This record gives sequence, C-alpha cells and structure tokens, in this order.
Amino acid sequence: PALPSTDSDAHARHPCAWQCRKFEPMIDFLDTWIPLIPGWILDNILQQLILPRLLHEVEEWNPLTDTIPIHTWTHPWLPLLGKYLSTTIFPVIRHKLSAALVSWHPSDCSARLMLRPWVGVFSKGELDAFLINNIVPKLHLTLQEFVVNPHQQHLDNWNWVMEWVELLPSHVMASLLDKSFFPKWLQVLTLWLNLNPNYDQVTNWYTGWKGMVPDSLLAEPLVKEHFRAALEMMNRAVGGTPVPQPPQSDNSQAQARYQGIAECVRTAQQIPQGFKELVQKRCEERGIVWLPLTNRYRESKQIYRCGTLQVYIDRNVLFVCNSGQWEPTSLTALLDMAI
Repeated sequence: PALPSTDSDAHARHPCAWQCRKFEPMIDFLDTWIPLIPGWILDNILQQLILPRLLHEVEEWNPLTDTIPIHTWTHPWLPLLGKYLSTTIFPVIRHKLSAALVSWHPSDCSARLMLRPWVGVFSKGELDAFLINNIVPKLHLTLQEFVVNPHQQHLDNWNWVMEWVELLPSHVMASLLDKSFFPKWLQVLTLWLNLNPNYDQVTNWYTGWKGMVPDSLLAEPLVKEHFRAALEMMNRAVGGTPVPQPPQSDNSQAQARYQGIAECVRTAQQIPQGFKELVQKRCEERGIVWLPLTNRYRESKQIYRCGTLQVYIDRNVLFVCNSGQWEPTSLTALLDMAI
C-alpha cells in the first residue's frame, strides 16, 4: 500500500533544505510517520539528520544579537529529542548564555526573561548551578552598592535583586542577603537607635523592610535571625540600654559609605525647616558659589552647583556627584569638599 502523504512532505524529503527555525513542517512530518516506522529508524533520522542541523544552528546563535528567543525553536523538539537535547544541545546553550552575561547588569531584565523559559527544561541542578555562577555574583555586587538610608531610601538596586526570587533557590537568596544586605542594614539601625530617635518611625521602618522581603525568604533561618536581632536591638533601645555597634567591615569603601550614611542620619535628626536656604547661607558664609544649574535635574530634583561640585537635595538629604555616582553626604562634609 502507498505510504501516506502530508503537506509537509515537500519540506521533509529534502532534509538539507530544512530550516531549524521553521520547525513545524518537519515535526508534523515525523509525527505522521512515527506510528508506521520502527524505533531504530526514527532514532537514526533524529541523530543523523535532525540533531546535527539543530546543533549547527545553536552554535551559530548569538544571544546578544538574535531577536528570536532560542527556546521558541528548540523546545518544540523536546518530545522527540529530549534525551539528546540535554546532552548535546543544552550545554552549548548554557555556555553561550554564560558568555553573554559577562557584561550584564541586573538593571537589565532581559536576562531573566531569557532564562525563565528554561525552568523545568534544564534540570534543577543544572539551572541552579548556572544561576549561582552567572547571576548571583552580579546580584552580590548590586547589593554591595545599595545604600541603606532611613531618611532617603532609593530601592532600585533592591528591586533588581528581588526580581530573581522566583528563579533562585531560597537558601541561595537568603545567603546573598546575609552577606551583602543585612550587615549594613543592622549598622544603620544601630546608629539610628543610639541617636534617641522617634521609635514609631523606627518601628515603621522595620515593618516596612520586613514587608518587602518575600514570604519564601522570611521562612529562611538566616533571614529570620537578622530580623529577630533587629527586634531585640529595638527593644533594648526602648528600654534605655545602649545598642552596641555590630562589627565594622575592614573594606575602606564600605567604611566610607557607612560614615556617609551616619552623617546623613545625624544631620536629618537636626534638620531645620528651609534646608535649602540653610545650605545656601552656609555656602555664602564661606564664599562658596551656590546656584541652580539650568535644566539639570536628578530624579525630578533641581541640581545645584556648589563650588566645583554638583549637588541635589531630596527630603532634606544632600546628594553629591562623586565620580559619576550620587552619594549621600552631610552639610559639613559638603562644605569641606566644595572649598
């Protein structure tokens, strides 16, 4: 009897002309013949005709320039090529993704969008190892750059990191917060508590931060312990007992950043009304130029020239541009730098 004919026969009769990204005709053709041919013939077709072509296409794929997501033309082959994809194709894809992530920054959401379709396709061990090697170090640096400031909190870095909660194992994310976030968070809390603060504000700050941590992380022992320690510190302070400072980092940049925040917290405790006028007056007393820069804004805040520096004020906190980075500073430090 004659073998069945399909609309995709014309494409499948000439495998060399088959295009990987137009996979439907070939898959339809094979699905039609699977019930009619022995398994060894199908395996031979897959290994000798399909897999080499897919491998070549993947090797030519560039994740930085290709506008068609690779999962859209590789995942359809999972029912037929699952075991071969895992051992032959997927390692090449992970290698290329790893190379593409070398210059990646967590502010760019494209990496997460590219990796999400591979959950459940890569084995859990392979995906976790990939994320730990290629994503976690970048998130660590992002949290290291994050400034904890109760009176002027910018959350961009925090949000970039938290976007990975759904992909990263909870214990890995908890370890990341333990090393790169909670030490400075507790330092700032300790400093604040030792300045005779408004305890309602401190409580709201604590509650606000706890509310920004996903439930999956709040259940992690490392995270639980830091919030427990913070609550204990707050209770000690309310009871009139001085709160000892946690150990300081030996890193000079971390120490400088901490001192900057300390000055901000101290200054904010004593801010009068009309802070901009106060800054202007202090500049005039020292002969330092203070004037607004035309059409220059940072986060909708007017940027001023202060001597040779660029400065803006947000919620009574001074931010100075230092080597392209905006850093919080005290009025005293600003005046010293501007001279």
